[in-house]
Amino acid sequence: MTPAQTLIVFALLLGGAVVAVIYFISSQLRSLKTDLGGKGSDPALLELLKDMRGSVDKSSESMDRRLKDQRDSMDRQNKILGERLDNAARVIGDVQKNLGGLEKFGRDVEDLAHVLKSPKLRGGLGEQLLYEILTNYLPKDLYQIQYKFRDGAVCDAVIFLDKGIIPVDSKFSMENFKMMVSADGDIDKAAAKKEFIKDVKKRIDEIADKYILPGEGTTDWAVMYIPSENSFYELTVNTPEVADYAQKRSVFLTSPNTFTYFVKTVMVAHRQNELAEHAGEILAALSGIRTEAAKFDTELGVLDGHIVRTSKAMDNVRGKFGKLFGKIEAVQALEGDEPGPQVPLLEE
Repeated sequence: MTPAQTLIVFALLLGGAVVAVIYFISSQLRSLKTDLGGKGSDPALLELLKDMRGSVDKSSESMDRRLKDQRDSMDRQNKILGERLDNAARVIGDVQKNLGGLEKFGRDVEDLAHVLKSPKLRGGLGEQLLYEILTNYLPKDLYQIQYKFRDGAVCDAVIFLDKGIIPVDSKFSMENFKMMVSADGDIDKAAAKKEFIKDVKKRIDEIADKYILPGEGTTDWAVMYIPSENSFYELTVNTPEVADYAQKRSVFLTSPNTFTYFVKTVMVAHRQNELAEHAGEILAALSGIRTEAAKFDTELGVLDGHIVRTSKAMDNVRGKFGKLFGKIEAVQALEGDEPGPQVPLLEE
């Protein structure tokens, strides 16, 4: 039962109780009047009855007001409850719409999962992620996708460096990895792990044998791109024998994150090589700047000598002007006296 319904039931019970009390008191008063009718009227008793009747009337009016207040309060509560129910209905409607969208999204994800069950399509997705990393961090002249060797073998990508061509390939099978992860029991897991390690070593051999070709300008090592961080972690941490085998075959294992760092390192090395190539030009430019600076220093020294000599001449002129000014003051002091011998204004 809701709070509003409980309040209504309580008000009805209270009102019924008040009506019953009033009816009981009224019936008692009528009975008392009937009993006293044949015996004459007692003024004190009649006054008491009037007071009781007045009290009952006041109680009835007070109860009516309370019942009215309770009804008004219940009306307000019902209105608020109705508004909240309307809001709840709207929210539920919105949630249902969103759930419909999520259901559609879930179906789309499920469809994508079915599509990616195809090893060929999943491999294509891994290659696409590899290409995006190369595109985002290297200029176009530093890499090439689908590089073809003379024997017809096609590598997913190569990176061009001064020291040689770095082959990069995304050969990795997720089926055995999933079987190993989802296997139940130690025996099944051990068997699945054995097949997984065998498959990865086979992929490493393919990369080493097909793409490490120094005779065609490649480096003496290659990169194996593993498109899953979980798979990379399993290989490098939980199956160290695979990492050791890859090192022996000169194959560098990478994940999306580690390959990104590797490509950034390649870019830094490329810039350093460019700087080294232009080092002669930079040194020649610095030598020219040094020669010009030496000429400027010589000219600055000459100008400094002129300034020093000019300063000395100014000091000499300032001294002579001071002497002249002193003699003028001396002449003014002799004003009114007899003229004496003429004093030369300037010393020869």
